[in-house]
Amino acid sequence: MPVAASSRPSSFDMLAAYAVAHADALDRTAEERERETREELGKLWRRRELAESQCQPSLVDIPRFFMQKTPASGSMLQAELGKLARLRLREHMASLTLSREELELLWRLLKRHASPPLTSDERINYDDFCQVSEAMPARCSRSFFCASHFAKFFPDSHGRISLLDFFQWARRKNALMETRIELSSFDADADGTLTEKELEQWIEALIPNLPALEGIVGEFVDFYRVTAVRKFLFFLDPRRRTRVPIKELLASPVTHELLELKRLDITSDELRHNWFSLAYAEMLYADYLELDEDQNGMLSAQELSRYRGGGLTSVFIERIFQECQTYRNPQTRQSEIDYKSYLDFVLATTYKGTPESLSYFLRLLDIQKVGGLTALDVKIFFRAVVHKFAEFGDEANCEVDDVKDEIFDMVKPRDPMFITLSDLIACKVGDTVVGMLTDMNAFAAYDRREQNLDHSGGAGTEES
Repeated sequence: MPVAASSRPSSFDMLAAYAVAHADALDRTAEERERETREELGKLWRRRELAESQCQPSLVDIPRFFMQKTPASGSMLQAELGKLARLRLREHMASLTLSREELELLWRLLKRHASPPLTSDERINYDDFCQVSEAMPARCSRSFFCASHFAKFFPDSHGRISLLDFFQWARRKNALMETRIELSSFDADADGTLTEKELEQWIEALIPNLPALEGIVGEFVDFYRVTAVRKFLFFLDPRRRTRVPIKELLASPVTHELLELKRLDITSDELRHNWFSLAYAEMLYADYLELDEDQNGMLSAQELSRYRGGGLTSVFIERIFQECQTYRNPQTRQSEIDYKSYLDFVLATTYKGTPESLSYFLRLLDIQKVGGLTALDVKIFFRAVVHKFAEFGDEANCEVDDVKDEIFDMVKPRDPMFITLSDLIACKVGDTVVGMLTDMNAFAAYDRREQNLDHSGGAGTEES
């Protein structure tokens, strides 16, 4: 029921009430009013902090250092417009790719327009190349039939290029364009990179299109996804930002290795050595479960020490747990690594000669954080190898200083007493060096090889 106009307070009454409530304010100094204002603001902030700490208890110990700005309504409209524009761009890029039927048509047209003189190695000149372009759909011309595309291939004395070389190039480019479109659809913030989560989403969406993975069970998909993404991050994310540029993904042999699983004619031997094959992923996970004695899903230093025969030294394993992300076991109070850190370690040991692997090992071997290895570092790690031999009741049959000198002779660093990552990569024996300093079995294999070479050289000398 509406209030009568006579019962409503007038503006004069409201001003009078305000004056009575704040009559004492006129008697206070400016400093007192400023102090009161600060006290009221302090109460407001304390109430806000209390409410936030109740919602997020971690704020009590870890202060907030980043406050995400709430997007304005205009920004939201702009974001929606950006999404629509990117969708249109992907649709346009998709229209430039060739379907399987169009690729088959391209091959037939190339064969039909082969230029004379005809040989077993069929070739085509530029005029016939243009005829093929005219016979193909018009949308393909700019992507596959420009003069610059023809000039990519080395011509013979008749100005012809190989039909097979051009067709294979067109097929590879078409596959890259399709992959580029596919990857862009997972780039949520349109910054040209894929985060770890976005990579996992791409892998999961790709699984049904890979014939080699048709036998994967639902329970293993999560572990397979982590296994696959870990290799991309290991080789394409050296700064460990957990994101990979799409351009680097397209050009990487890691992506090519994954897409090999699309082939229907891939052999069992190729699958056995392919990191992304189902058999390889299952083997990696089975090895992890075998090491995990207490079956808590994590690996302690003691459990990791049994890796591949137990040849890793205690000093090196300790460095792994110092440098890699670890989790505290509430029962044992010990640090443990998860499956992701384990996969990083396996990648480093499997691809030991690559720059990415050598960078991983150098980070662990660089105890003093000086960007490389000093003579003292080499002696510390090899002394641990000698102790490892003693644990197995054996002897290294060499002096620590002799091996230190031998390693510096093998690497030949620019600084005679300091080995950098560039030195390890340039010497071409970086994988041997890190093996000698971290693994008893790797050093034993190196030592046997050296002895065999010495015996072979001695036998040759005697015969001569």
